This record gives sequence, C-alpha cells and structure tokens, in this order.
Amino acid sequence: MNKSILIISNPGEFGANNYCEGVNVDVDQYQDFFKSPLGGSWYGSEISHLSRPSSLQVKDAVSKLASLDYSLILFCGHGWYSSSDMATILELRHGQQLNEMELRKGGGKRTILLDCCREVHEESIVEASMEKRAMDSAEKSLSGKECRKYYEDAIAKASSGLIITHACNINETAGDSSSYGGYYSGSLRRSAIEWMRKKDIDLKEKYSVSSIVTSHDKACRTVNTLSGGRQNPQIEKPKSDPYYPFAVLA
Repeated sequence: MNKSILIISNPGEFGANNYCEGVNVDVDQYQDFFKSPLGGSWYGSEISHLSRPSSLQVKDAVSKLASLDYSLILFCGHGWYSSSDMATILELRHGQQLNEMELRKGGGKRTILLDCCREVHEESIVEASMEKRAMDSAEKSLSGKECRKYYEDAIAKASSGLIITHACNINETAGDSSSYGGYYSGSLRRSAIEWMRKKDIDLKEKYSVSSIVTSHDKACRTVNTLSGGRQNPQIEKPKSDPYYPFAVLA
C-alpha cells in the first residue's frame, strides 16, 4: 500500500511570548507513535516533516499525496479561524499563512489532524517520559509486522473520504504544555496508550483496531477536563463507518 504522513509544524518565533515548545514535543512523539506497532508501524521513509515552511512548500507536498492510497496530514502550531472564509487559517511562519482547505485537495482516503490556535500554559500535565515508556512497552508486546498489516487492512476497508479533526471549536484557543505537547495531540496519543493498556485480547488469535473517530472522542473528554471546559475539539467525518485507523494491536 502506498501511504504517507506529512507533519507540518510552527512553534512560533523562538523567544517570543507565544513560542510553543510543546509543538516540538508533538513532532517527536507523533513520529515515535506512528513508527511503533501501536501506531501502525509506519516506516521512517513514509513520514516527512516540514518545519515552518512556506505556503508554496506545503501546497507542493500536499499535491504529491494525491496519487497515494492513503495520507495523513498533521499540523501543530499557531492558527486562527476566519469567519469570512469559514475555515481555519494555519500560520506557517512569519508572513506565511495557509487556508486549511488547501490540505483537503487531491486524494481519496485522507485524515487531517489540526492542533492549532494554541495558547501557552506553563504547568506540566503529564511527564513526556510516560509516553516514551508506553511506546517501549508496545515495541516489546506487539508485532510490528502484524500491526502494519492490519493497519493497512483497516485503511483498505474504510470508505473513501476526508476526516478532519480540530483541536478546538471556533473562537477557542488550544492549550499547550512544554512536556505534554498540545492538549489535543497529547490526549490523542494518550487515548491510544490507555486503550492498549485496557484492551484484553489474545494477540495470538485476534487483533484490534481503534479508529481515529474513537480515539478523537476519547481525547475530547481529556482535553475538556485539562482546559476546564474551555477547549472543545471538533471532527468532520463521513456519516458511516468504518473509519480510518489510528492505533492497532496485533
């Protein structure tokens, strides 16, 4: 199967008051997650990262995804909502912005995760080392080969279309922690880890897949708690399942 992950990030100007170190945490931990068996055992060659790119660089990268069987685009950084365009505007770097609609162009099966409009909070929520330990545990207990196989099988069975998640609702800001990453991105990965810990199946006989929709729903509850009800993630998805996978046990 031909598939690819495109990570786009912009923590802001280093030293600025709104610089988000959590964005860099998200980039590293997302890559660790997706390369792990739990995240589908993606190859490093299938994952690309654009740090503070120009709008032209992003458009070019997205155009190259059009011919793939499946693509996953993640944006971590600053953004705002345009009421006139009725879309989220991604801040790529100083003087460079992009309408999120540009990420929807081309290709059939695609998931888009937008963790933007990020407000900086200093408090540490969960140690990043906890996530690293969970990834190490997944490496030991899961089969990378089998996880990749069933992850791709779930993509093949899913209906074509777009799934877009937003870290917060219109007119809301999204929390950020220097150790946890973005409230939404961190909670999304954490939901997969908690699902792995609680799922009791015999991996010698069965496998299990958690869709992006299920993972998003679980993450929403955590984000709402962390933000004191101020941040409410949203999702756009086809009306019927099956949906694209986010995590897999095999």
